[in-house]
Amino acid sequence: MRPSPPSVAVRIVALTVLATTVVAAACTSSQQSSPTTAAQACPTRPDPAGLPSAAQLRQMNAFVADLGSRPTGSAAHQRYIDWIEQQLHRIPGVKVAEQPFTIQQWTPGSASLALRTGSTWTDLPVAGAIPYSHPTGPAGTTAPLTFVPDGTPITAANARGRIVVRPAPPGSVAQSVFFLPLLTYSMHDPHHTITRTGTFYGDFLNYDARVTDLRDAGSAGAAGLVFVKDLPRRQLLGHSEPYEGEAWDVPGVWLGADEGARLTTALASGQHPLGRITVTAGAKPVVTASVSATIPGQSAARLVVDSHTDGTNAVEDNGPVAMIAMARYLARLPLRCRPRTIDFAFSTAHFYQRLVSPTTRNGGAEALAEQLDKAYDGGSVSAVVAVEHLGAIDYEGVARRDGPGKVLEPTGQPAMQQIFVTPSTPLVHAVEAVVDGYHLDRTVVMKGADAPGATSPPHCSFGGEGTPFDRHLLPTIGIISAPQSLYDPVFGLAGIDFGVMRAETLAYTDLLLRLGRLSRPAVAGSVPAERAQRAAGAAGCP
Repeated sequence: MRPSPPSVAVRIVALTVLATTVVAAACTSSQQSSPTTAAQACPTRPDPAGLPSAAQLRQMNAFVADLGSRPTGSAAHQRYIDWIEQQLHRIPGVKVAEQPFTIQQWTPGSASLALRTGSTWTDLPVAGAIPYSHPTGPAGTTAPLTFVPDGTPITAANARGRIVVRPAPPGSVAQSVFFLPLLTYSMHDPHHTITRTGTFYGDFLNYDARVTDLRDAGSAGAAGLVFVKDLPRRQLLGHSEPYEGEAWDVPGVWLGADEGARLTTALASGQHPLGRITVTAGAKPVVTASVSATIPGQSAARLVVDSHTDGTNAVEDNGPVAMIAMARYLARLPLRCRPRTIDFAFSTAHFYQRLVSPTTRNGGAEALAEQLDKAYDGGSVSAVVAVEHLGAIDYEGVARRDGPGKVLEPTGQPAMQQIFVTPSTPLVHAVEAVVDGYHLDRTVVMKGADAPGATSPPHCSFGGEGTPFDRHLLPTIGIISAPQSLYDPVFGLAGIDFGVMRAETLAYTDLLLRLGRLSRPAVAGSVPAERAQRAAGAAGCP
C-alpha cells in the first residue's frame, strides 16, 4: 500500500547560539587566526591557513565514512545531523535553526533470491533490496523467471505473474556534448582528459529508467523485479537506487554480475527456471530536519549555500563538511567584511525525493527553494550555491579478470565536475575565476544539464541539488560531480581526494567572498526577465 504524501511540519525551532572558544577537533591552532582588525583590509580571497588542511578534511570526512549509508530518517542520518549541529554550535555568532519534516521511512530487513532449475534450489547472494520495494514477508514470492532486456518496456504481456530479470547498465553520454555552446560556457581541462570522442558514464543518467521500470513492473503485475549490474557484488553491497521515497508495488533486489550470469544461463537453458524473491521491511512515520546556520552580514539580501545530509557513502554527501569549514572562516571576519548575510542550509530528504508532494522532486532542497522563491522579489535573497560530492575520485569500469562484467577502478584523476550557472555574466565570471585560480581540473562550467526549451527557465536541470533553485527562478550556481561509485556504500574514504577537496573548499569560500561584493542586480542576470515571463503565464519546467 502506497503511503500518503508526507506532511510538512510547520514548527521552526530557533536556537540561540552562545559564543564559545571551543573549536572542532578537526581545527588546529593554525586555523584559529584572530579576526581581521579594523586597520586591515577585508580579504579579497580566503587565507588558506583559515581553512582545514587536506589531513583535517580527511579527519572530518572519516566521521561521515564511519556512518556508512544514511537513508533519510535513519539513525545514521540523524547522527550526521547531530554532528553538524554540534559543529555549528561551536562557531561564535552563528544562529542555528531546524525545520522538521515527517516522512514515511522504509527500513529494510532481509533480502534474498533463490533459483530453481529442475528440482534444485540455489541461493544467489544479493547486493541488497531496492529501496522502498514491496515487502513479501519471510516466505517470499515464488514465480517463473523471465528476462526483459534493458530498453524494452515492461508490460503485462512479458511480466505478469513473473519475476523480471532486468539489466541495469550505467547511462552514458558522449563527451562531445560538453563542447556544445548551447550547454557550456567554458571548460578547465589543462590535461585534455575530456575529449570529443570520449564517453561519460553514470548510473544517474539511467536513474529515470529505473524509476520507470519499477512503476511499469508494478502496473504489469510482475511478481518481482531483479536489477542486474555489470559489476561484482562486492562493489554493490547496499546499492541505493532509485531513492524516490515512493513505495513501489513490486518486491525487488539488486544483483551483481556473477549472480546475474547464473540467472541468464538458467533462462537460456530452456529449463523454465523458477525464482523465489524475499524482501522484508518496515515502514513508519519519522521526523527528519533540515538545519540552517545564519551568519549575519550588512545586507539582508542573503547568499544561500546548500547541500544535503542523507546519502550513500562518504562523498555522497560531504558538502556539509566543507560548509562547516566555510562557516568557521566567514564567522571570524568582522561584520564590515561580510557584505551579505550568509545562510548555510543543510537539507534533508535528498533520498526521499517526494518530500513536498507526490509529483515534486528534490526533497528538502525543493522545500527550501519554494521558500526562497516567495522571498526573492522582496529583496531578501541574492543567490544560491549548491555544493555536492567534493573531492570525488574518478572511477571507470574495466574488464574483470575474476568473473563476468567489469570492475570499477580509480583512474588517478578527479571525477569530472559540472558547475551550472544561471545566465549572468558577473556570476559566470566569478565561477570561472575560482575554477582557474584554484586549478579545479576537469571542470565544465555549464548553462544546464538538458537542452534549452521554451520554458522559463530554458534549462530545467542543473544536474542535482541545484535543480530546484534553478526551476524556482533563483540565481543559482549548482556544483556537482557524479562518479560511478556514487550510489555504493562500500566506497568510503578511498573515493575522495582530499587535496582536491581542499582546493574546492578554498575556491568556494573565495566564490562567496566574490558574490558578496557583487550587487544584487549584477548577480540576477536573466532571472528578473524570467520571473516576469512566469508572472505573465509562461510555461515553467514540467
